Amino acid sequence: MMKLLKKHLIKFLFLVTFLGCVEPIAIETISYDNFLVVEATITNELKKHTIKLSRTFEIDKTDFNAETGAQIIVSDNQNNTYSFSETLPGTYESDLNFKAIPNLEYTLKITTNNGKVYTSKQQLTVNSTIEELTTKVVTSTEGDQGVSIIVHSFNPNNNSNYYRYTFEETYKISPPFWSDSELRVVSDTRPYEVEVVQRTVDNENCYKTLFSNQILITETKSLSEDRVNFPIRFILNSDFIISKRYSILVKQHVLTAASYNYYETLKKLSGSDNVFAQVQPGFINGNITSDTDVNEKVIGFFDVVSVAEKRLFFNYEDVFPNQTSYFPSTCDFVAPILSDPFSGESPLIDLIKDNTHTYYKENDTGQSHLEGRYLLVPKICGDCTVLGSNIKPSFWID
Repeated sequence: MMKLLKKHLIKFLFLVTFLGCVEPIAIETISYDNFLVVEATITNELKKHTIKLSRTFEIDKTDFNAETGAQIIVSDNQNNTYSFSETLPGTYESDLNFKAIPNLEYTLKITTNNGKVYTSKQQLTVNSTIEELTTKVVTSTEGDQGVSIIVHSFNPNNNSNYYRYTFEETYKISPPFWSDSELRVVSDTRPYEVEVVQRTVDNENCYKTLFSNQILITETKSLSEDRVNFPIRFILNSDFIISKRYSILVKQHVLTAASYNYYETLKKLSGSDNVFAQVQPGFINGNITSDTDVNEKVIGFFDVVSVAEKRLFFNYEDVFPNQTSYFPSTCDFVAPILSDPFSGESPLIDLIKDNTHTYYKENDTGQSHLEGRYLLVPKICGDCTVLGSNIKPSFWID
């Protein structure tokens, strides 16, 4: 019965009224339709900007429905025009680097492959800087200890008021049983032979970057001053990503009241700032309209926002000085023998060829169950490339 109900769920239309503050959302039921979905943010950062287009899909579907073959132009009221080209299905990137300039009006124009035209106009929001990022050891409501990363900003002009945050976090990976040597197979037929040689691949330290995927918004309109102290990230003390050295780059987007309203509604609806990653249970009426059909409904928002950013580094012991960091795998030693006198096979060479383990050192344990000459560990425990990239980011500071 529930499956039948789900299959025939009616979509919800969330009408968002922008009156300079967040208004209650009126809900109207509609039947499923094929709506255009637009994700378009232009900032004051000099770069190639990205716009994404898709179509809604039914609630029992999971496929991403990219809107391909569109023509996208962003122009300003000083006759500057920026064209976008499709780099991936539904993803369009500006052909040139550009940035939004204060006091100019920007127009987004989308022409889909069926000839329909959609537009929106916006001006760049005011700028507000991030003063600092701080850390604080806290205990969650579930009783778990971790570190809270807090964004602090202040606008003495009291005219920012609405904020959205995104972040990129990068962490260092250093396996506990890394060796600068490795085993090389000299002969995989009897008599079997291996040798210890200098490792040719740099896999002692690696790095991995993750991106925020939640809607992180706050407002100061209801406060006496335009001051933000916003906890943007909470990480458990047992989380591997902070076990060595960790960095976070926080970006602060200054929104309009209408844009804040849009993201707040989207957060209630889906919990993600990527409308393409969600099975659409309805749509949010944004600021993009159809020039071809004034009654056509369009999902999405065209933002022209000021962005400020700040980066923070810390080591595990900086935050948790008397605790032991966590590694996401047990690292049991194995020491297979080179030649099995009964089967005639080589357990050691078989393990090397399986590429599941890596050399650590000569076997000096004296433990009877470790018979072979060499100690090996699961590859994750001795090769950082299992978990990340050995290319050090240009911004990284040890």
